[in-house]
Amino acid sequence: SLFSAGTRDTVALACRFALVDQLFPGEATLMVLDDCLVNLDPDRKASTIALIREQASRHQLIFTTCHPDTAEALGGHRITLTTGSL
Repeated sequence: SLFSAGTRDTVALACRFALVDQLFPGEATLMVLDDCLVNLDPDRKASTIALIREQASRHQLIFTTCHPDTAEALGGHRITLTTGSL
C-alpha cells in the first residue's frame, strides 16, 4: 500500500520479464500483456515502453490496450476490434 499503482505495475512487469528470461533462457516465447501501461505517468511510461521494445526483440509480445497512442508508441501491428450489429 506504500506504492502507487504505476509503481506496482512497473515492478510486476519487470518481474514477469525476468521470470520469462529465467524460465526460457535463450528461447523466444510468447507473452500477452493486458494494458500494463494504463497507470503510468509519462516518464515511467516512456521507460517502460523502451523495456517492452527491448523484450520484443527477444520474445513475441501481444499487447492489448484501449489507448491508440499507446499502441502507436509500442510500434506493433494494430488490430482494431469492433462489435457487429445483430
